[in-house]
Amino acid sequence: MQTLTYLKRDLRLGLLNRSYLLIVAGVFSFVMVQQCSNAMEALKSIDYMWSNGTVMDYYIYSIKGMNYYRFDPRSSFELPLLWFIFQMGMSYFIAHYSEKDYSDNGVNVFVSGRSRSSWWFSKMIWCFVSVIAYYFVSFVTCVLFAVLRGADLSMSVSYDFLKAYFGYNMTFVSYTDLILISIIVPIAVSTAICLVQLLLSFVISSVNSFALICGIYVLSAYYTVWFLPGSFTMWLRSSYFDENGLNPLSGILLSGLLVLIVCLVGKEYFEMKDIIK
Repeated sequence: MQTLTYLKRDLRLGLLNRSYLLIVAGVFSFVMVQQCSNAMEALKSIDYMWSNGTVMDYYIYSIKGMNYYRFDPRSSFELPLLWFIFQMGMSYFIAHYSEKDYSDNGVNVFVSGRSRSSWWFSKMIWCFVSVIAYYFVSFVTCVLFAVLRGADLSMSVSYDFLKAYFGYNMTFVSYTDLILISIIVPIAVSTAICLVQLLLSFVISSVNSFALICGIYVLSAYYTVWFLPGSFTMWLRSSYFDENGLNPLSGILLSGLLVLIVCLVGKEYFEMKDIIK
């Protein structure tokens, strides 16, 4: 019950009052819709595609990330800038609120003898809801501008477009798998990463934790390995699409493990935290 009391306050101050920061997700989707529309027009110009696609085609395109990177001395590595901005916008949204709330009000809550664990669990739930809200804004913006571009308001996908743009491997990716690797896994992994950042913001400060998460995402783009979870947010890095990619179920397992660790470590950290210092 105490957690719900704290959560109402966190959702009001940490989400609703700061909702203007979600504009990053909207701008990202707007730009990606423009790119997707151009790709469809190019296919139409050679009579390979005749429809305007569906809103799901646009969202799948938007959340793609980049292909598995293979080092080649003849070409330089290019960070997928739009994907990076999208992820950093989410991390920035998480970055400062909790630490500031602790410095302004948390100490008073702890001194009064109220439940420290309830305060921490409220922050975890706020973080999860914030990530969902961020992805939701991205999806709604994508749907809105895709419809304005003539796309069908349908959750189905146009495999002719996906195969033409992403290659023949799309033939082996079922619709269920596509939903898993483009929606469920990215949200789960993003939530886990943001929860880690949330905990670290109290341990090493919000600025340092944000910088650390930025570094993890940069390394994730360069190295496709399970312990750099940023790759799981790019469905083009999935083993369901690329045999060299990562198993999406590993992303789900890693996310669950990180959430459990953050929950337990955070609870212990605040229970033992000396508020006198």
